[in-house]
Amino acid sequence: MKIDDLPVSPKVKEVLKERGIRELYPPQEEALKSGVLEGKNLLVAIPTASGKTLIAEIAMVHRVLTEGGKAVYLVPLKALAEEKFKEFKDWEKAGLRVAVATGDYDSSDEWLGKYDIIIATAEKFDSLLRHGSSWIEDVKVIVADEIHLIGSRDRGATLEVILTHMLGRAQIIGLSATVGNPEELAKWLNAELIVNEWRPVELRRGVFSQGMVLWEDGEIDRFPSWEDLVYDAVRKGKGALVFVNMRRKAERTALELSKEVKRFLSRKEVTKLRELAESLEENPTNEKLAKALLGGVAFHHAGLGRDERVLVEENFRKGLIKVVVATPTLAAGINTPAFRVIIRDVWRYSEFGMERIPVLEVQQMMGRAGRPKYDDKGEAIIISTTENPSDIINLYINGKPEKLFSQLSNESNLRGQVLALIATFGVKTFPEILKFIEKTFYAYQRRDTYSIERKIREILYFLMENEFVEVTLDDEIKPLPLGTRVAKLYIDPLTAKIFKDFLPYISGNPNPLGIFHVISLTPDLTPFSYSKKELSKLESEYYEVKTYIYADDPYLSYDPYYERKFFRALKTALALNAWINEVSEGEIVEKFSVEPGDLYRLVETAEWLVYALKEIAKVLKAPEHVLKYLETLRVRVKYGIREELLPLMELPMVGRRRARALFNAGFRTVEDIKSAKPADLLKIEGIGVKTVEAIFKYLGKDVRIVEKPKRNTLDYFLRGFSG
Repeated sequence: MKIDDLPVSPKVKEVLKERGIRELYPPQEEALKSGVLEGKNLLVAIPTASGKTLIAEIAMVHRVLTEGGKAVYLVPLKALAEEKFKEFKDWEKAGLRVAVATGDYDSSDEWLGKYDIIIATAEKFDSLLRHGSSWIEDVKVIVADEIHLIGSRDRGATLEVILTHMLGRAQIIGLSATVGNPEELAKWLNAELIVNEWRPVELRRGVFSQGMVLWEDGEIDRFPSWEDLVYDAVRKGKGALVFVNMRRKAERTALELSKEVKRFLSRKEVTKLRELAESLEENPTNEKLAKALLGGVAFHHAGLGRDERVLVEENFRKGLIKVVVATPTLAAGINTPAFRVIIRDVWRYSEFGMERIPVLEVQQMMGRAGRPKYDDKGEAIIISTTENPSDIINLYINGKPEKLFSQLSNESNLRGQVLALIATFGVKTFPEILKFIEKTFYAYQRRDTYSIERKIREILYFLMENEFVEVTLDDEIKPLPLGTRVAKLYIDPLTAKIFKDFLPYISGNPNPLGIFHVISLTPDLTPFSYSKKELSKLESEYYEVKTYIYADDPYLSYDPYYERKFFRALKTALALNAWINEVSEGEIVEKFSVEPGDLYRLVETAEWLVYALKEIAKVLKAPEHVLKYLETLRVRVKYGIREELLPLMELPMVGRRRARALFNAGFRTVEDIKSAKPADLLKIEGIGVKTVEAIFKYLGKDVRIVEKPKRNTLDYFLRGFSG
């Protein structure tokens, strides 16, 4: 179908043509003829790069332009939200306003009411529902990208509950490349179903074993080793994406491959890659990344910092980085395709030992092969060292993805959702809770809700016992102030119970280490793990800091689970304590054997939980000095600073390093800086012209600094500074 033939607003057609789109792919045409433009719900299950996002864009923009209202586009990751935000900005040419919302789960964000298209993570939108944001009434379309994550243990329940709330209130569009039971999911959503195997780039799939690639069509190619599959792609001027099962393996493999890939680089590429490597922050993980980059290879995993992940993704897309070795996180929706995808591992470690990587995940990885507009075909090759290649082909290439199952029965997921129904959605009785549950995917799949009824009763007892809710003589369930606050804070009620239990100890002896240990014991924070070698060090450190820790001594009981939990929390607390005492990121990463990305996520979660602890302390009428202490600690966690730097953090472009440099130079308050001369500030290491101008502008002074060119440069002579 030509874009001109689409029954949509001319404004939509104009934007599509500006993007260079003149004609729709077959699955897109099929989807847009399904009734989605007339408001029908839709589930689209088509391969990666077949244009799922565009289907949703056209449908939601058409609806908003013709009927008014808003569209919400849900994504699983913050990085994906940013990516979609950049893509969707195009629609501002059609007169629509686009916004992105992630993080801060304690706000109704009424400012979003001014926007027409809102991109949000599922967790953020769930929190907005709980806060009763007034603009949600105007949502006409809700898109669930990567809807197969409804089967994810971590975030599936959140997405399921959002869709349950929005069923009948808004048009729902679900997008996925891999769903094992799309018919079941579509029926639950009362949606039209589009399943299509068409791809814009042909995908050739095979298995490498004993020096041969056995393709699914029966053809055979020979390569001396799996590594030669990588070098062959680079030799052809193509990119290769290698998936492995562990972070360390990704790093090790990238460093090994870079030694050989380096031979295929041009001088210009070598220079640019050196500049990339030199731009990285110093820490042990980045040192390895820099070394790999010099050879045109990078690794990508959740332990990398956000800036580093973006750097790798962008330069791989540009073709400067030839090979990326990644853990499966890169397959989760980020737009990073390659000509050849090599899946090095189909097994991985879990808490139960080695387990197969699900078919759904492997097919997501294979879907990254083939770059539209660059390749006529893409190649996905699974490496098999011990298994029969035909078994691998049957399972992963010809096999169907696993069925999706509701994760709502997971007690930690259900606990928060039941409290939210009572505290923020006005549900007042047990039958009303069941009525809502009966609309969920869980009830649709299981038919029998007896087991979940029992779980809900147990959760209600827990909520009553811990004073989150009360039950009246008329069997009406009413939220108590603590319950309402916990639901809006978007934390697990069990986390709130832990805070409540420890609050008397915190009030008696507030200290950072003890507080960090408490938040690290909650289900809302994943603490750092430790090795056997680290345990003896942690035990020694425990005896040194024992007086600061509020939790029971791990040696008083013979519970190995509690002991492990206690020391994981202690390691995490010590890392956070180092952070707020201005120990450098590099030192923390090295000392605690963690990755920069893990540290950033820890800091973000810890700031939120210290804030939540303060808010719960407020409801429980904790002394004012405790509330002030917790607020100060929250800011220290956010910036990674000692208390003395707090006054300087209000200044623009001033982070922990610049604040420390200013303080050490004698500028300890905003008043000190107000009375300073720009020249005095410019003498301080790390304080440049732009920073000084921004600081003075914030202080109400218009300062323009003309930089004198460096002596003996062309600029120096041209501007008349010679002599």
